[in-house]
Amino acid sequence: MSFGLVPTWQELTRRVVNESFGSAYDDAGFEDLVKATRWSLDALLQGAANNLTLTGKPDEAFGELLESELYSDLLTQADAGGLKECLSDALNNPRWLRKEEILQLTDFFEKSHGGSTLVNLSRSLAEAKEAKKGPQAIINFNADTLLFALLDLFLIRAHAAKVGKWEHPSFAFVRTLRGIDGLPAGATPIFHCHGAVSPSPSGRLTKAKRRDAREHLVFTEADYLNIAGNVATWAQSLFLFHAQSSRLLIVGHSLSDPNIRKWLAWSLRSSLEEMAAVSTASEFTARHIWVARRPKETDQRRIQEISLLHLGVRVCWVDDWGQIGDVFDNLLALKSAP
Repeated sequence: MSFGLVPTWQELTRRVVNESFGSAYDDAGFEDLVKATRWSLDALLQGAANNLTLTGKPDEAFGELLESELYSDLLTQADAGGLKECLSDALNNPRWLRKEEILQLTDFFEKSHGGSTLVNLSRSLAEAKEAKKGPQAIINFNADTLLFALLDLFLIRAHAAKVGKWEHPSFAFVRTLRGIDGLPAGATPIFHCHGAVSPSPSGRLTKAKRRDAREHLVFTEADYLNIAGNVATWAQSLFLFHAQSSRLLIVGHSLSDPNIRKWLAWSLRSSLEEMAAVSTASEFTARHIWVARRPKETDQRRIQEISLLHLGVRVCWVDDWGQIGDVFDNLLALKSAP
């Protein structure tokens, strides 16, 4: 979802491995390492975490390394416009910022990343919420806190333009980092079910504390194995509830995660059993939609489409991630036909 603003999964792994082991893999060299080992990226991240422990680093060192590598590019871009401190604070709590800072930061994202999935999705979600057609919940598997920050920034700015004065509206979206956080009243929860990492606050506000859940991060092989071997994790319970009781629009996810595929398959099986009890229909329409970039090869498209049927997922192909706003507008009927 945050493609173009933070490193890809493989690029982040390359940087973390280099920093942990003192190696100097470039893109091609790291690709060769992945192919030579035939290991998953979470296994290589586990190796980086193991090495930090073996070399006497404190327990929090791995989380701090992830934080640094996750946000370094975006913070450097923001720093060029004098917005590094604003961005660091906004990723913890957008409401720490002053009016001028919110205006400058939203302009920065529109100018520098206006064509990205994240900005287009944030804009569409904000419009949907204003039209009272927003989602019941957002399940976010990303470690970054960009989605909540952008949504709140856009909504604060839109509210001020609407009422003609600068004031913060009630929260339309609330970041939910742990199962014990509960459900917000009147706001859409953004569940970070794989944990979250925020950058350290700028220090401009003496009482400002970092707001994340790095203790629940699912990055390493041990993290994934823990979820796979546990039938009562928050992530699994949360995902299964929404997959069985509502329709999912899956954006910015490769659908390669075996845990998520397993949960989707379980959900479909349960739904089919329930439908069989009340209906004699022999066919069904997949209820969940996966938004993905259209492959160039027709055969690849067909293979992917058919290979998701047992998960209860159909595909919405887009030629460019800038089209995600149009997808939302169409699904939620946000704009009238000409």
